[in-house]
Amino acid sequence: MTWLLVVLCCLVFFLPLPFGGTSDWAIFGFEISTFFLGLLYLVTNHSKSPDGGLQQAEKKIIPSISQWLIIIFFIVCCLQIIPFPAAVVRGISPAAYNWRQTLVTSGLLEPARIKWQTVSLSPADSFYELVKYAAYGLFTFLLAKSINSRKKAVAVVLTLIGAAIFQALYGLSELFSGSHRIFNWVNRYYSGSAFGTFINRDHYSAFLEMIFPLSLGYFLARADYFAWPPGLSIRRKIAWFGQEKWQKSILFILPPIIIGVGLFFSRCRSGIIIFLLTFFLMILLLSVAGITGRRKTERRLVMIVTFVILIGVIMIGIQPILERFTSEDLFGGGRLFYYQYTLDMIKDYPLAGSGLGTYVKAINHYLKKDFRAILDHAHNDYLEMTAEAGLAGGGALILGGLLLFGLGIKRYLQASDSLTRGISLGALMGVLALFLHSLTDFSLRMPGNAVIWLSLFVLCLKVPQLGPVKLKVEKVKQNRGDQDD
Repeated sequence: MTWLLVVLCCLVFFLPLPFGGTSDWAIFGFEISTFFLGLLYLVTNHSKSPDGGLQQAEKKIIPSISQWLIIIFFIVCCLQIIPFPAAVVRGISPAAYNWRQTLVTSGLLEPARIKWQTVSLSPADSFYELVKYAAYGLFTFLLAKSINSRKKAVAVVLTLIGAAIFQALYGLSELFSGSHRIFNWVNRYYSGSAFGTFINRDHYSAFLEMIFPLSLGYFLARADYFAWPPGLSIRRKIAWFGQEKWQKSILFILPPIIIGVGLFFSRCRSGIIIFLLTFFLMILLLSVAGITGRRKTERRLVMIVTFVILIGVIMIGIQPILERFTSEDLFGGGRLFYYQYTLDMIKDYPLAGSGLGTYVKAINHYLKKDFRAILDHAHNDYLEMTAEAGLAGGGALILGGLLLFGLGIKRYLQASDSLTRGISLGALMGVLALFLHSLTDFSLRMPGNAVIWLSLFVLCLKVPQLGPVKLKVEKVKQNRGDQDD
């Protein structure tokens, strides 16, 4: 399955490039590629394992309750676009029925056309979104199947880190050069911030804040030579710094620094706050269960990386970043109004929602303030998903995600080798970062971010299932780490 992993890694790297993956042609290309890969997988898997043995192993990755919650989400979304008699829709979603009755009264719709209705206010938009969510699900499944060794897991990790380094360097270069471009297009909306290939700096920040802890966790797992054995003489300590492996370990410190600096210069307040929160949570988790066994050394390294990032930001120029915190309200732009209006919408569409992709159409009825712009997102992924898919669909998906995150923490605490712990901890913190960012934004609505987030979910759930590394060297390092504590 090496070919499958290579193609999936290409999708992970290249999908965020066209404006965060929001271009229609980029979404279509992602969907076609994913469905084609799924078809190839079925053909090749059927020829190699007709007895379905691999399907049984897959059940160990995701518990049945989480599987059923995800299935419920897709069932609800499918039911949203199926026509039912008007009386049935009136019972399931009175608001959707009344909405169409208003269209008939206004002369915008013929009475004959509402004898059969869909729960979704716009079945075409809901079908478009459903296909995209199906592609996400298939992508996650294929990635989980293709990661069957640590070597392949590391390949995915390096792909994610490489994508973040590119975005950070590209965003910083465009910011400090004054070009403010995304390739040939000039982004005049966020000219004072780094935004990479994302139009919105907040979505760019979410991209980097997901991968930053992964790069840091991978660095901790690979930084084996930052703690020398006890009892070394000064001469041997000097010789220790000249070892090739120690020099290679230093290279692993550069990615989190580059990504962290790029994140700060996005000037996204939520991203910076989540960055600092991620730092404290990593310190806390490393205190409970370290990566290599040298918990004190690991905590020091995390603090050093964070300190270097802050120093670099201050030296480059921190004033524009501080202005974002001092000149604007954290919930500026009407977010509290968005939340209130979305809650009103959820009250009218509690069970099955208004339909995937219909938020922009349904929310207008609840607006009591002129924002001088089209309100197409709630700036809260939880509220928007509940409004579109209802408590049955959206609630099931959110609950399933939270349960899987808890499972990821459990598997991290049970992991026994440094590479597994490093990748698992970084992936978990990346998943948590977007869980938190989704409270104030809609970054998961960006396909580029959604694919990265799903990849991190796969890593934190699948890598611990690959088994411990059986190396004597690991045991020796573990014993030395106990002396450090």
